[in-house]
Amino acid sequence: AQVRLSGVAKDKTQHTRVSACQAYAHPIQRELEETRLFLSKLSVDKPAPLIKSDVDENVADTLAKVEQMRHDFENQREQKKKADEAEKAEAVKKVEDAKQAEETKKAEATKKAAEEAKQAEEAEKAKQAEEAKQAIEQSKPIETPTTSEQAVLLAKRYRDMYSELMNDLAPKIRADPQKRAHCFKQRGLVTRGVGQLKDSWEFIGRTADSIKSILSASASADVQDWMLNLVAKSLVKQAEREVSVAPHAAYPLAATAVLVMQAYPKLSDMLMIRLVKKCPFVVPQYMAKQPGQNTDDFIKAAGYRRNDDGDIESEGIYAERMTGMLALFAAIVQMPDIGGQPNPFPVHHGWTWLARIINMPPRAISPLLVQTFLSVAGPTMLGVYGRQMDKLISVLATTWIDSVAGSSPLAVAGKSNLTTFINEYRSSGSIRECKGRVIKTR
Repeated sequence: AQVRLSGVAKDKTQHTRVSACQAYAHPIQRELEETRLFLSKLSVDKPAPLIKSDVDENVADTLAKVEQMRHDFENQREQKKKADEAEKAEAVKKVEDAKQAEETKKAEATKKAAEEAKQAEEAEKAKQAEEAKQAIEQSKPIETPTTSEQAVLLAKRYRDMYSELMNDLAPKIRADPQKRAHCFKQRGLVTRGVGQLKDSWEFIGRTADSIKSILSASASADVQDWMLNLVAKSLVKQAEREVSVAPHAAYPLAATAVLVMQAYPKLSDMLMIRLVKKCPFVVPQYMAKQPGQNTDDFIKAAGYRRNDDGDIESEGIYAERMTGMLALFAAIVQMPDIGGQPNPFPVHHGWTWLARIINMPPRAISPLLVQTFLSVAGPTMLGVYGRQMDKLISVLATTWIDSVAGSSPLAVAGKSNLTTFINEYRSSGSIRECKGRVIKTR
């Protein structure tokens, strides 16, 4: 009974589902039938076949022409673009070529100028060397008045003293390791102090005290003498290097020398030994090439140098160095008493020098030497010797300058400058004071 009831239930459920589907599908089916009926009643005509007309052909032809024009335009635009780019590249190339040509031209001009300058410099050096060589070769012994003979004897005395220093004292110092080491160390201190001198009494005093302290520390007389020689050498070397281009630098060097000489009078001889060795004009003495004397011996005695090429230095450079050392000599002799103590190398040495050089036949360098001396020591000498100094300057102006022979640049410039210097003195009644003559207090 239960089995039968179960089958009946299943049949009933299935029937219900079918009924529901039919109820849902029936309206759709009815609508579909109605649509088919509607479509069957419609009458749709087929489109007529297209007939090609003249208008269509004209349009096609026009479109073709338009397309061709567009194509031609694109080609022309592309060609113009390429032409513009080529023209621009050509313009850039021209600019670069012009720039390169200009740079090449400048480089060639610079090279040419450098070559010409080098040639001119070499020609000038050759000319100066030839002038120096001729001046040396043409130097002849000349008859000199008594004052010049005395100067020659004085120079010989100092040269003999230099030989004694080198042949007797120097070997003793070198043979003793302690003395050699001491002098080497102290020389560095002296050189540094002299090289750092300033235009100030305070600084000059400290430097002089330092040098005196070094000298007093010498363990023996021969060490002290050698150190005095080194002090003199340092002062002269500084004058040769610095005073030649800055004459006012002579005054601090001279003041230091005088302060040390007041405590160690031997320094005056050591200074003259070193000055005469390098600058015989401080005597004054004009060196003459003696018969049989070779050129190297003569140029060494006259104070000439050879440059790096082995050539003799020019007359101009030689004159600069000589005037630097002469300025030191002049600054020393014009230096007043310091600290209540007299100058051990006083102004009468300056008067002797000036009188001697006026009584000697002048050389090309003589006017420059005289002007240097008067510029540095002239004001003091005029104050001391008054009318005598005025007469001496008159001799210079009236006869001595005219007796300077030669047409070299050194002689011509020296005569002109000395004449101007003397004319200024005559118009003002005073000698123009060299810058730096009055040393600062601090």
